[in-house]
Amino acid sequence: MKQITVISVFFVLLLQIACENENVQADYSGVYCLNFQNMEMIILQKGDNVTFTLQNDLLVNGTGTIAGDTLILNARTQHSERFACKVTFTEDLQRFSGPYSITDDEQQLASSGILMGIRGECSEYDIDLNGVPKFIQSDFTQLHKIDGISKFRSGFGHSFTDGTESCRSMKHYFTPYSSFRENQEMEIYAPVTGTITLVSNDGHGASTGMTNKTIQIRPDDQPAFICELFHCDLVSSAIETGRKVQAGELLGHARLYYEDLDEHATSFDVAIWAQTPSGMRLVSYFDALTDAVFEQYMARGAASRDAIIISKEARDADPIQCDGERFLTGGNLDNWLILN
Repeated sequence: MKQITVISVFFVLLLQIACENENVQADYSGVYCLNFQNMEMIILQKGDNVTFTLQNDLLVNGTGTIAGDTLILNARTQHSERFACKVTFTEDLQRFSGPYSITDDEQQLASSGILMGIRGECSEYDIDLNGVPKFIQSDFTQLHKIDGISKFRSGFGHSFTDGTESCRSMKHYFTPYSSFRENQEMEIYAPVTGTITLVSNDGHGASTGMTNKTIQIRPDDQPAFICELFHCDLVSSAIETGRKVQAGELLGHARLYYEDLDEHATSFDVAIWAQTPSGMRLVSYFDALTDAVFEQYMARGAASRDAIIISKEARDADPIQCDGERFLTGGNLDNWLILN
């Protein structure tokens, strides 16, 4: 009888310990490297609630709640759009992933995709100390179909900056000849061998089911950088977050007509992000091209890489006026390189 009692007490103690372990709140606080532009997110946990911030203050007033291994996150973007995300953590709390969406105040979708994070800081590369490495070994489109290219820091399109500068376009628009402006005639290729870190909807075409995509790729040999390709109709649903791609692999075609808006576009664009010791920075696509690839542009009339780049000093001396992201003026500097 005494032996049975001892055994019973032992199992009761085991059960209590198990219950106590189940009730221990996991700690999600920490720094996470995101698949979104290699940005870092800082999560601070207090009980069942969290606050979070994103590098460069892209998201503001980030708050969330914890439900088991899932975090439900909400914030506003710099432009007052609504960010909502529901991410689930792995058992070891080292990774999370889940869908996100960005909508305006009228609940119109601006962007959506999958957000992923890995505990720890992102890789860094000091471009101020070392310059921009020439790691892009394959052009992202077919150059013979291109008429003109907007310059880095141009006043064309809309303001696109990294937070270190303002009111300028720190990416490049490629304008095809008019004969190649149908949706399936302008190819978009992977410019590097690496991993697709993000495939997001930009909101256009949602009413017709032909949703326009933005693709981000992290190069294998330069993981501190991200190549961002805009306005793409994917060739396959297999082009998705987490997929490995090879330089020169066909990803899709530039969407130059939006059925839901009944509008034609004249160009599509590319941007290059760098995670640096001082934060995320935008650099010119042409500074990252290998010499072999850039020679193709020289053959079309680009005298040098600087011919497609407006320097920060020149742009600051010729400022552009903006209303949010919208350009009110285009500046007095030439915004375009027209190819031969």
